[in-house]
This record gives sequence, structure tokens and C-alpha cells, in this order.
Amino acid sequence: MKRYLILEDGTVFPGEGFGSSVITTGQLVISNNRTGIEQSVTDPDAEGQIIAFTIPGIGSSGINRDFYESINYQCKGVVIGSASAESVDGSIPFEEWITTLKIPGIKNVDVRALSKYIYEHGEMKASIMDTHDEHAIDQIKALVLPTDLVKQVSTKQSYPNPNIGLKMVIVDLGLKYSILRQLSYRDCNSVIVNYNATPEEIAGLHPEGIIFSNGPGDPKDLPKTIENIKVLQKQFPIMGIGLGSLLVAMANDCQITKLPNPHHESSLAVKEVASGKIDFVNHNHSYTIDQKSIGSSDFIVTNICVADGSIEGIRHEFLPIISVLFEPEAAPGPTDGYYVFDEFIDLINSTKNQDWSI
Repeated sequence: MKRYLILEDGTVFPGEGFGSSVITTGQLVISNNRTGIEQSVTDPDAEGQIIAFTIPGIGSSGINRDFYESINYQCKGVVIGSASAESVDGSIPFEEWITTLKIPGIKNVDVRALSKYIYEHGEMKASIMDTHDEHAIDQIKALVLPTDLVKQVSTKQSYPNPNIGLKMVIVDLGLKYSILRQLSYRDCNSVIVNYNATPEEIAGLHPEGIIFSNGPGDPKDLPKTIENIKVLQKQFPIMGIGLGSLLVAMANDCQITKLPNPHHESSLAVKEVASGKIDFVNHNHSYTIDQKSIGSSDFIVTNICVADGSIEGIRHEFLPIISVLFEPEAAPGPTDGYYVFDEFIDLINSTKNQDWSI
């Protein structure tokens, strides 16, 4: 069935539909991920996104249920060049999987030209539709994308991820299973709470550390969570990941800007400022911390993106707070960022007997 990917500026990329036949609209993002496609599609960060995969052929390795990052799919649609009809290991092929999840897809798209166009013009809304007339384009332009994406993906009910080590509270802004896996490997005894859980509710769980997770959308849409961080950081060690990192920065008077070319890549190089060490890590964020605002804050920059010099990690000079915009849980992507979890645990242990609270 002929379908069209229509960008909000009226640009049209034709292709062939697969998966669900419904019309869908979302924020179009370009992903260079060559593996871990299951992780990308089920990542809560992908809520509200149409993901365009630039890999020429997709799905030959099949779908592995162990790589899911949430119990449900999250993205609004997928755009691909081509897909393998069969997988080499006999597992469910990509197109069949997308159909099972009832996600709209479009294939045989010139993903190289699409990637180049978005690189030159910036991220924008897009729709997968059956027609590409003037009325369809007007519909896309008029549609306002939802701003409550975190509300859609955050847990409604607190739940445990039990173990025998440090007591952690994870504020779920769009939590990935791989974060829980990394904490479990380190014996952390975790409780996951809603993104709007109050400081009193969180303190009542007696955590030794608090993690604000990754998640979708614009951090400016979460003023209540920012205010909660201002209270909690006076009492507990804090770690931010992705969206959580941006909220931590905003709670400390830093400004947030949108990246000209957002980071949605599984192996983008990041430099550790202190050592010069280069790590290849997974990214899925459209925003970063404004360089100028860091100078007037109590943060120091710990990590920068090699490609564009944008901030990828910060650390508070006086409080036990560390944050990274990249995704240290490596899902998908290299495992170079695992050390961030160890650094946070070391930070918790090193401040246990210190009176740093304010």
C-alpha cells in the first residue's frame, strides 16, 4: 500500500506502508542505531516519536524479547529503507513484529535523503498518511503535539526492584529496564516512584540515593519535578540521566537549549574532561545544557560531546549530585558508560558520614 511520510514544512517522502494502517503524527527523529532496534522502539524516550532508522536494511537478526525496555511499545511510527523478510535465527521478522505491535510503518523510503534533510533543517513534526495533498499538509501544520509525554510513560503505582544493597529511589520519567538491570547488578535495593511523587513521599522511603531517570519531551514541561529536586538535593545524593539530568540542571538555575542536530545515536563519542578519556555511548536527547549558564552555577562540566562540543555530563561542586545526558545503561549501544553507576554508588558511600545537607 502506498503511503507518505509528510514533514510539517510540506516535504514529502513516498514509501510503502506496513504495520498498522492508521494515520500517525509525531516528532520525527533520525536514529543511526544498527542494532538494538527492539530497545529503540520500546524505549519510553520514544513516546511521541516517529523513528527513522538510517540503516539501509533492517531486521535480519530478528527480534529478541529480552531487549525490550518497557512492557509496551512507545514510538508513534517507524520509517525504514528496507526490511528482511526472514531473520537468520528464525525469530519474528521486523515487519511482522511491528505489525503485531500495531505500530504504523513506512518502508522503501530514501532514508539517506531524509536524514540529510533533517540535518539541514532540524527536527520537526511528521505524519505517516495515505495521501499527500494540501489538506493533509495543513492538518500536520495545525496539529499541536502533546506536552504530557512523561505523564504517559511514568508508573502510576510505586513498585520495588528488590535487592540487598544500597537503598535507591528512582523517579520514573520514562525509566528503561536496562537502568534497573544495572542497579540490580550492583545489588541496589530500589523503589520506583511516579514522576510527581512528593519530596515527603520519597523521603519516607529512606533512600540513600535518588535517581531521576531518562524520559521523553521538553524539560520545561515539568516544573513540579524541578521544584521537587530543589528540595530533595538538600537531603540526598542525586543522579540524573537524560531528561533527569536536564531537570537537575534547571533546578540549579542552568538554562536548557535545543540541539541544532539532536543526539539519537548508539555510539556517539563523549570525552571525560578531567582525563581526556573517550567513551562511545548511547544517546537519545534533543536538548542540552546551555554552556553560558554553567559558568554562573555551582556545576562543573565533566563530559562533552566530541562531535559538537555540547555538554554531556555535570557534577555539583558542593552537593553529591552527578548527571549525564547520555545513556550509561547502554541500551542500545556500547557499555563504556557503565562507570557512571559505579561513580554514583561511590559518591553515596563517600558522603554517608558527612554533613553536607543545607
